[in-house]
This record gives sequence, C-alpha cells and structure tokens, in this order.
Amino acid sequence: MGGYIGARSGTISATVANVQDVTATDSTPEVTIVNNTHEDTDQGREGKVIFKGQQSGGEESTLAEIEANHHGSSDDEKANLIFRTNDGSDGASPTEAMRITSQQRIGIGESSPDTNLHIKSATPIIRLEDSDTSAYGEISASSGDGNMFIKADEGNGVGSSGIRFHIDGSHVGRFQGTSFFLAKTSAGVSSSGGELRDGDNDYAVIGTSNGYSPFICNRKTSDGNLFVFRQDNSNEGIISVSGSTVTYGGFSGLHESSGIPPNTPIGTVVSTIDELDVYPNTQDGETHPKAGQTRADHAKVEVSNTVGDSAVYGVVTRFDDDGKVMVGSVGIGSVRVTGACAKGDLLESNGDGTTKVQSDDVVRSKTIGKVTIGNSSTDVKLVSCVLYCG
Repeated sequence: MGGYIGARSGTISATVANVQDVTATDSTPEVTIVNNTHEDTDQGREGKVIFKGQQSGGEESTLAEIEANHHGSSDDEKANLIFRTNDGSDGASPTEAMRITSQQRIGIGESSPDTNLHIKSATPIIRLEDSDTSAYGEISASSGDGNMFIKADEGNGVGSSGIRFHIDGSHVGRFQGTSFFLAKTSAGVSSSGGELRDGDNDYAVIGTSNGYSPFICNRKTSDGNLFVFRQDNSNEGIISVSGSTVTYGGFSGLHESSGIPPNTPIGTVVSTIDELDVYPNTQDGETHPKAGQTRADHAKVEVSNTVGDSAVYGVVTRFDDDGKVMVGSVGIGSVRVTGACAKGDLLESNGDGTTKVQSDDVVRSKTIGKVTIGNSSTDVKLVSCVLYCG
C-alpha cells in the first residue's frame, strides 16, 4: 500500500491540527486500527472513528462515531460494530443509532438485538416507498397497548391499494378496502374462494367452491348450537345438533315465487298456477346470470280465489328487493283469517286471499295450517299458525 502516514512500523502521532487529508492509494487500500491492550472484557479492545465539526461560532462537537469493540467477556474474537449520531445536543457523546453484533444481528435503537433485525423506539416504524408513485406502506408497533399495524398506501398516494399475500410464488389472499379475499383476486361468486366484507352495504361473508362444500361447520364432541341467528342483536333462531340430529329453531320454510303485486298484504293465501317462475333481472345490484330463465320446479302463484282451494302453496311473508314474493309453507307463520278462530283449528282458503276455519279436524290437501293462538274477532286479522302446505 502506498501513501503511509509515518513509518510502516512504530506509532503515529498526528492530530487534526497537522493532518487535514489522508489519501491511501494502491490496489487494495486499507485503514487498520489496532487496540494493543490485552483484554477480554465486554466492549473492550475498542477502536473508533470519530467525525467532528465546528459550528458557525467555532464550537466543536462530535457529529458521528463508528466503533468496533469486543462482544462478551470470553477469550474469543467476537465483535460489535456500533454507529452513533448526534441528535442535536449530544456534544462529544453521540447517541447509538445502530449496531451489528457478532451473531450478525442488527439492532436499531436496541443494543442487544434478539433477532436478525430488531428495531426499538417509542414509535417503531418501517416504511417502504415506491419511487414511481410515491405511495408507501408501513409496518409499525406504535401503539401503547402492544398492537401491530400493517398499512398500505398510508398517504393515499395512489388509491384503491391493498395488502396482498403470496406463498411459493402464488397469490393466496389480499385485503382490498374493507374486504378480505382468500384464494381469489376478484369479488363475487364467479371464482372459487372466500370473501369477507364489512357487511354495512353488502353481504358480509361469501364462499365459493367447485366440487366441495363451500362451508363446513364442525362442533366437536358436545351437543349444542351450530349457528345462532340474531336480528338487532336479539337471538331469533338457531341451528343445533344433538348426536346425529340437526334441529332448526325459529323456523319458517319459504318458497320464492312471483306473479302477484308487491303490495299484496302479508299473510295472504296464494295458490300455484300452471306456469314456472323465472329468475329476476338483477342480483346484488348487477345483472342476474340467469335473468329471465325459468326455475325448475318453482311455480308462479296467484291470490287464492277458490274456497277450499287444494292448490294452496302458502302465505305471503315478504317481498325481496327484486319484487319476488317469499311464500311461507311450513313452520311458523302469520295467516290472514276471516272470522273467529280458536287454537287448534285447521284453516282452509276462504277464496279471497284470506282463510277460514276448516269444518273438520282432518288434515287435507286444502289445509293451510293450524291456529296456535286463537282470536275471537270476526274481522280479517293476522293469526299465528303452524303451516302445513309445504
């Protein structure tokens, strides 16, 4: 190596006052600092490069340091490499910013890193920024309650950003807006996979499978509920299991149909006609994939207009957003009844969309259901029943 300061052997005594620039020129230029104190103490054998500067008033301070020292107290060669910077008021003792230990671990704000990269501060944040768009993502643990945050496009530099997960080079899931997609990249039921949404303006959960059950609900060894259904946070129905028996609680079996106007009163008796129902034009606000096609085995309906009608299909329970009527046929329901009725009475069509008490207690093809709560009023009213016509 050319350009030595002083002799190749012996010591050098040089200060900032008389050495301004050092240049080493050869094919493998090196600077070697040797601590000749014989010791094995932790942080001993230290060597340091100090960077100093002077302010406009002539005050001198240490700007930064790079120090190497012994790691541990054994008679070995382990070392730390420490980087310190002045945070603005450190004087001659700059603050440690980062170190690399003998285990090849990097500590930022941490002098004893436990992992390959250990970052410690009051607000530890890693930022990754795309130089093409200036959009950036962050990983942080800057919460007082120990939470971890993964943020995509935190500054909203691009919009419609997401967090994606890949395994073995393949996409396996992603967060997009307020939705999570598992094993799929697009919303809806056209592609297999799972989907979770916020549920405020759309469905909350969707599962699509090809050749397998989209959902499996497995209760282990104990009997009890599989699903609990709530409305306004009040339990309204369940699906439970006991041994090999599955039970539906709060149950009403419905048929989807069409053929009557959506202002038809709830509890109105309807009958089938010799015509198939058709799929609606829209589904979830989009064009229905089977719009206008007939639905196998789904009959259209009309308001029952025959006394003792044997073609009764059920009673109107509600209409959906597409104007399709939901016809209650089995389970519990409310039925429009003309005349007084008592609990246990069987009901048949009155020929005007209401029912009347059947003349006998034999369940027949015309029987709509059985009254569960009697009502002595002779007016047309809704009466609670168990439906038999499904």
